Amino acid sequence: MRALILAFAITAFSAAAQAQELTPERAAFRAIYEELVEIDSSPTTGSCTRAAEAMLAHLRGAGFTEADARVIVPDGRPDDGNLVAVLRGSSRRAVLLLAHIDVVDARREDWERDPFTLVEEGGFFFGRGTADDKAMAAVFVDMFVRMRRENFRPRRTLRMALTCGEETSNRVNGVDHLLQNHRDWIQADFAINEGAGGVIGPDGRPLVFNVQAGEKIHQVMTLTVTNPGGHSSRPVPENAIYRLSRGLDRLSAHNFPVELNPVTRAFFERMAPIVGGEMGAAMTAIAANPRDAGATVVLTRDPSYNAMMRTTCVATQLDAGHAPNALPQRATATLSCRVLQGHTPEEVQADLQRALADPEITVEIVRRREGSRPPQLTRAIMGPVEQAVARMWPGTPIVPVMTVGATDGRFLNNAGIPTYGMSGMFAAPGESNAHGLNEKLRVQSLYEGRDFLEAIVRAYAQR
Repeated sequence: MRALILAFAITAFSAAAQAQELTPERAAFRAIYEELVEIDSSPTTGSCTRAAEAMLAHLRGAGFTEADARVIVPDGRPDDGNLVAVLRGSSRRAVLLLAHIDVVDARREDWERDPFTLVEEGGFFFGRGTADDKAMAAVFVDMFVRMRRENFRPRRTLRMALTCGEETSNRVNGVDHLLQNHRDWIQADFAINEGAGGVIGPDGRPLVFNVQAGEKIHQVMTLTVTNPGGHSSRPVPENAIYRLSRGLDRLSAHNFPVELNPVTRAFFERMAPIVGGEMGAAMTAIAANPRDAGATVVLTRDPSYNAMMRTTCVATQLDAGHAPNALPQRATATLSCRVLQGHTPEEVQADLQRALADPEITVEIVRRREGSRPPQLTRAIMGPVEQAVARMWPGTPIVPVMTVGATDGRFLNNAGIPTYGMSGMFAAPGESNAHGLNEKLRVQSLYEGRDFLEAIVRAYAQR
């Protein structure tokens, strides 16, 4: 038995070492990844256009012409450029490979390492964008370069878009801009995007492989109370701040109803035996009956599971009063609402008004985003994924997931282009610290993700 365990350990170690071996092809890919990470594309100090032009140079070197690849820069926004490219197939069908090249800000004085220098250390790549989302962007550029050089002839056209403006609202969103002005470059039957990878368990082995299908829609609302105000030396019972505070207190106790769609139902069904215990039992129960009150109470304890089950609205900002010696004439709270697909902003607005139970508190829709239905996980989509997962990570369950955050898939889904998040890049929960300090990605995960994405893209291209 001891010999068997030792043999298994040696085999596992050899497989991990082989996965990270820097072959000439991987070295060329790593160079693209390094170049992309080291170009600052943050909104405050960087430029997406510079990153897009650098990646275009690799495509030009492989033979892509102006008709096949170009950088598109929105008018008046010279740093918000996007790279688009196409590898034409023999049919009119198409797949879009989408990744964003902008990153959130990173201050050097806060990081242990220079955020815009790729550092390989202890089995990880460190740097801003290493995980979110320059890994997938580098994979797609490398893939297009090699496919062009090998004269790959797909049946289904492959399109690629590396876009800006995903991370912050103060930039032109590249996907939205392309849809509105250059849709022919990104029109496709479906798209592959960020949004899900794989989860590594405490023992370091793959626990689940996630495929993202659908996401909640971010709606911003404001709650406002107004009254005449007056001199602070003469307080009156009617105070805008107090009235708004009472409404917020009622709202804090309000829960939107539990609603499961096919993706979230499958998530809870498949995660139940993996999670186990009381939480796993609650997952099984809620998947069978979304009205199970006991299961709802248990799952609500976990913020992530709670957010997957229902629409949420949370107060994020307060603005009240106009002078320290005056009664407030206005008090406003900003709500960040993450709305389940299939609901309109007006429905949420009405629900909030009922929860506040005060007609003097007005609810206004500030940022309107129309929802869409989750894309279907058809056999055409899942077949290549299942084959690749079975080959690369045998026995790892595939679990669909609806992200409670947001990706650029929201624009594509609304435009009728079903979008699926899958990277094949595994991490322990919270490990990458995307948007935070010392963002990182496992070296092995990067190379495995590259192999996985190439496998499914080639499969889709030939169907």
